[in-house]
Amino acid sequence: MNKWIISAGVVLMLAACSSKPTNVNYYLLHQPASDSKQGSLDISALPAIHLRSLATPDYLKQRNLSLQTSNSELHFAPQHVWAEDFSNGFAMALSDTLVKTHKIRLHTQTQWTTPGQKEYILDIQLDDFIPTYDKKLVLKGTYRLELSNLSPQIVKFSFELPLNDDGFASSVSQMRELIDLLANDVVSRVEITN
Repeated sequence: MNKWIISAGVVLMLAACSSKPTNVNYYLLHQPASDSKQGSLDISALPAIHLRSLATPDYLKQRNLSLQTSNSELHFAPQHVWAEDFSNGFAMALSDTLVKTHKIRLHTQTQWTTPGQKEYILDIQLDDFIPTYDKKLVLKGTYRLELSNLSPQIVKFSFELPLNDDGFASSVSQMRELIDLLANDVVSRVEITN
């Protein structure tokens, strides 16, 4: 009988030792820290782009961050997750760049435009947005930009950067740089008149 009690005690101790909590790291694609010098900014008079749709591949709909480990395999990191919905974080990062760098506001609500104000409509289809096995960060896809009285522009884009450092924190920081490149490309096709 004592053998059974000792065995059960050893099993319980081993189970307790092996079940320590897993640390989870959460990442934001947008930067919540804003330039404190900027303060409040009235964006109502800025030219507007309405982000009507943002389509993403299934692997970006996961909470876990992903990494391409070969030309056909992805790894989902169980301890590295998005702190918010990826699409929301992407739209917020794009909006931040457009407002701060280009003085263009991005919104997802059609009623945020002043009547008579010129507004572009933007649809984005992301095909890939991922760190790769060959130490690159890739952003690929297509966007459609239209103004009510003009033919829409359909643009295939492909941006990549070499990964500077290992780790997801560095990758997410560089993902923001790729969003900046996409914003610059969109702005290059927008006519700004004040």
